Amino acid sequence: MSVWRMIWRSLAVLILLALVAAAIAWAMRKDIARNYADAEIKRRGIPARYQITEIGPSRQRLKKISLGDPANPDLTADWAEVITTTGFSGVSVRMIRAGGVRLKGRLEGGRATFGTLDKLLPAPSDKPFALPDFRVELSDARMRLDTAYGPVGARFDGGGNIATSLKGKLAALMPGAAFDPKCAARGLSAYLDVSTNARRISAKGPIRATAANCAGVNVAYPQAQIDLVTDERFARVDSDIAAETKLLRASGTSLRAARATGRVTYADGAFKANGNALVTGLSLEPRLIDKVAVLMRRADGTPVAPLGDSLVRAILALKRGTNAQARFSIDGDAKTGTVVLDGVAAQSASGAVLRFTPQSLAKIIWPSVGYTINGGLTLAGGGFPSTAVRFDKASALSGVATISPLSAGGRRLALTPVRFSFANGGASIATTALYDGALGGGQVRGLLVPIAVRGGQLSYPIHSVTPAKAGVHKLSRPEIMDSRLRGNDRLNIGCIPIQFASYTIANLAITPLKTNICLRGGQATTGPLNIAARLGDSPLSLAFKSARYGTATGAFAADGLAVRLGDIRRLNVLDIAAIDGVYKDGSAAGRFSGAGGQIGNVPLLLSEIGGNWAFASQALTIKGGLRVADAAKIPRYLPLISNDVALSLKGNRITATGTLREPFTKTAISNVTITHDLTRSTGRAILDVPGLTFGPALQPERLTGITLGVIANVKGSIAGRGEINWTENGVTSTGSFRTDNLDFAAAFGPVTGLKGEIALSDLLGITTPAGQNVTIGSINPGIAVIDGKIRYRLLPDLKLEIEGGRWPFAGGELILVPSILDLNQAAERRLTFRVQGLDAALFVQQMAFDNIAVTGKFDGLLPMIFDQNGGRIEGGILTVCESGGTLSYIGDVTNADLGRFSKLAFDALKSIRYKKLTLELNGALDGEMVTVVRFNGVNQLPLAQTKNFFLKQFNEIPFLFNITIKAPFRGLFSMVRSFNDPSIFIPRGMQTVPPPLPPFPKPPPVQTKESETVR
Repeated sequence: MSVWRMIWRSLAVLILLALVAAAIAWAMRKDIARNYADAEIKRRGIPARYQITEIGPSRQRLKKISLGDPANPDLTADWAEVITTTGFSGVSVRMIRAGGVRLKGRLEGGRATFGTLDKLLPAPSDKPFALPDFRVELSDARMRLDTAYGPVGARFDGGGNIATSLKGKLAALMPGAAFDPKCAARGLSAYLDVSTNARRISAKGPIRATAANCAGVNVAYPQAQIDLVTDERFARVDSDIAAETKLLRASGTSLRAARATGRVTYADGAFKANGNALVTGLSLEPRLIDKVAVLMRRADGTPVAPLGDSLVRAILALKRGTNAQARFSIDGDAKTGTVVLDGVAAQSASGAVLRFTPQSLAKIIWPSVGYTINGGLTLAGGGFPSTAVRFDKASALSGVATISPLSAGGRRLALTPVRFSFANGGASIATTALYDGALGGGQVRGLLVPIAVRGGQLSYPIHSVTPAKAGVHKLSRPEIMDSRLRGNDRLNIGCIPIQFASYTIANLAITPLKTNICLRGGQATTGPLNIAARLGDSPLSLAFKSARYGTATGAFAADGLAVRLGDIRRLNVLDIAAIDGVYKDGSAAGRFSGAGGQIGNVPLLLSEIGGNWAFASQALTIKGGLRVADAAKIPRYLPLISNDVALSLKGNRITATGTLREPFTKTAISNVTITHDLTRSTGRAILDVPGLTFGPALQPERLTGITLGVIANVKGSIAGRGEINWTENGVTSTGSFRTDNLDFAAAFGPVTGLKGEIALSDLLGITTPAGQNVTIGSINPGIAVIDGKIRYRLLPDLKLEIEGGRWPFAGGELILVPSILDLNQAAERRLTFRVQGLDAALFVQQMAFDNIAVTGKFDGLLPMIFDQNGGRIEGGILTVCESGGTLSYIGDVTNADLGRFSKLAFDALKSIRYKKLTLELNGALDGEMVTVVRFNGVNQLPLAQTKNFFLKQFNEIPFLFNITIKAPFRGLFSMVRSFNDPSIFIPRGMQTVPPPLPPFPKPPPVQTKESETVR
């Protein structure tokens, strides 16, 4: 039963109390008038006890009246008087007076019953109820009425014509009322002034209760001031009501006080009401406000956290209470009804103001508790964004909300008009968020993210999108990672189109981007994506095959990441096979592998990069390893590795350190320090070689292929420093390296004591300025050549410019004529040595030619050619100086039968003074050398010890010799072979310096036949 039905039924019972006594008297009026009261009571079978104290022609008085069971009477009265009048129609009751009346009754099935007194009531009839038309005066008349909801006690004092002029006071109490299991009240009371006029009943006064609870609504000290008018049949009731309560709690809502004024009309089982309501101190329960604040704080650690903080503060401020007012109208009956609210306005103590727009109204329907809102409302102030809501008429509660942007801490969040709907199936919300502000350590502008909520969950249909243009891609079957949001909320989202106008972090600026992100099972995924950006003033592109992000765990991963920095002239390349990490509280860390690339124009290839990375306090750090290789088509350096690379990116500056090692022996080669300025696209790499020692464990061919087949078995150390600088205009590199004692084996023999410093003008290109010098302690191609000096220059493309070289040799000098050699190709190379002032006697002595003694000074040229077939001398010539010299051959002749003139020639060679001697050399250095010796001279000894007059005539006459010698050539000049390929002579596996080559063997005896004609 509704509260209104309870109120009106209670009023009816209280009014009935005033009429009961009159009804009883009305039933007995004729009998009393005729002094037949006793006989009539007995006739009706009503147990009665009373004393008649006075009987007169117009008045009868009784006292100590008791009707019904003596042990539990239905009616008692201290006294009663019946005043009658006699007329042409007989005797009639004019007034009934009574005092101390006590009446008991019950309310059953919608009608009142008073036990045995019911026998005094007129028999039921179809005639409408009418108020009795006589006077009553009642003093301290009380009634107890038992109902299904609880007992009611009432008292009436007053009098007058019941139908036309009754006036009195009615007081009613109901200690407890239980209307149904979900609706109860305590301490119900009513104090009413009751009157009648022209068969209309009026009641005015307060109705109160100590507390009431109905359908979860708790009310403390509710009261209503009523002023009602009804007809005698209660068919229509009109009342002005002013109701209020001191405290109300319902479904987590509370208020300090509420007041409503209006008018209520009840007719034919239906009622209507309208008026105004005012509420003060309205508030959600603090625990609910705190819960909402906790939900809002789930954004902590996200870019919108500062915006959420402002909303949290606004929500917490609602604890201070809100005042609200509205106009209401109620229309219903005992089964159903509606409440319509309009003119709603609420103002919080925090300054928040909520208002219905003009012509807006809300309709609540019971018992289904359905509702609709037509029109709109506005919200502003108190830290809340200005909001305007427009409701649809066709739905229970749906419409569009327009919310002004939120701004805090340099962040701005705007929502497109929010489409919402609340029904039995849950909530449905759709909008697009536009965000500007901090994101992941950077700043984003124009970030558009659509938001859709269905049934209380974020939801988008999963669909496949074919890329329409570059940078817009979609996964058709996204990978799913089973993870949960905080609070065990599950994402159920398909693929969301996301775009932003720009994103900047440090010196990185990403240009407009559109893509699709698929969210499902707590993971965000995306397919192939190309991102265009700028790093400082340099263009940057980022591309990856796929990426994943766990919305609850913060774990993310990407595959096939490709980074391109700079324009085509200075492109920096970095490819990463896989990268993963975890983002939490503004920091991130993880691992990456399979990375490689190249820094701008620096001709170095980086590969096999992998390790750990971390991002915190606006700084990126990387620790791991890599492989460095020469980017030239024909590599000048062999790859090196590092396992201790440490890189830091903070602000616009990159720094990196590490130690480069030979990959097989793990020997430390160089310490590296790299710096790079992203703003200016400039950088520098320092290569520090504190001391690199060659020996059995490490040979130069482990570092460069240039030395392979040129030198071997190197012993000694080098030290130095290299520097690589790059700008947006190109790359420069320099270096300086020195050795104080380097020994090695070469094709022309062992070299010891090489000293010198090389200054590289292009470290990467291996070029030097002119005038580089080295000194050589000794070279031993079979005879020792010591204290040599070579001046050289390294040219681009691995070309060696010999600027000159000198060796002291056999009393003279061996001079290397300037030339250019190509060290990078199997091409023909030419070197020319100039022999100057060679002392023939010292030369023969150094050569250990025991059978020959020669004096004289020689000059000459030795042109040498080196190619794939080896080295050879072409057109070599040595010529004696003008002073001439002597030559003596004292070797054995194997065949005594030489002939007369041959014997004469060999006798002349035993001691001859020559004025002109020329050696012509042609042939392979490692094969047969053809040497033509041309000289003339006079024999200084008798040619023949004979008495033969003819032979004696040849003494002291000039001789002309043309001698051709064909034999293997090994000597001083074979050192030039080192410029081509000494691998023929250098065993690949040699681990020790080979011993010096043996001295030339003694020349074989002269053959029996002349090699050429001797003249």
